[in-house]
Amino acid sequence: MILNAFTTDKNFFGRAGAEACGVVFYAGDGRTEDPRAVNFSLAGEDYAEGDGCLLTNLSDDALVDDAIVRFSCGAPLIVSACNTLDEVGTFDKKYGMTPVGYAHRCGLLGKNSFIAGGVYLDRDDIDLIVQSGAGVILTPSDSMGSGCGIPPLRMLHTLGAAVRLGTGSGKYNPTADLAFETRLICLAASGMLCTRDPVPDDFIASLTSSEGIFPFLG
Repeated sequence: MILNAFTTDKNFFGRAGAEACGVVFYAGDGRTEDPRAVNFSLAGEDYAEGDGCLLTNLSDDALVDDAIVRFSCGAPLIVSACNTLDEVGTFDKKYGMTPVGYAHRCGLLGKNSFIAGGVYLDRDDIDLIVQSGAGVILTPSDSMGSGCGIPPLRMLHTLGAAVRLGTGSGKYNPTADLAFETRLICLAASGMLCTRDPVPDDFIASLTSSEGIFPFLG
């Protein structure tokens, strides 16, 4: 089954690319009743039973506390982290660790949690993610279109991370086409590393699959 692991586009289900998706992690404005959707509501805001939790600001103690409670009660969790160098530098100065290290210290990494964005993940971050059983969600068109950079796709593969793709805001992918996101991240990784086909085909195929990695989907 094809999974779009993260979209904040409130019009996503009207996009051409939505037709191919069997499961969608939706974190846009309001809720959607589309049967394919797992709704993710923002930490610190009202939520319905069965909602996942989206934590967009690891620096806000109140939001982190709410995410901890919801995650500990079984809600799937997406933590936006390591999206910019400024963010990573701020956490290093404030906490002496990376955003992923801080998320781990707070108990926010586990089998039902995901680090989203992840442009500036380092080896230690990825090791923590893998050891905890968490996953990584990349949104290539948003990361590159906004000038944040290219996620470390080959290092994620080499270290054994469970990686999935989302279409994010849709600003740079208006049809919400996951095939476009896949081509984009693979071409970017190839160009950055000056290596043709930097990751194997089976790993590429897994980037949009819901199988075997998300326990709460059953």
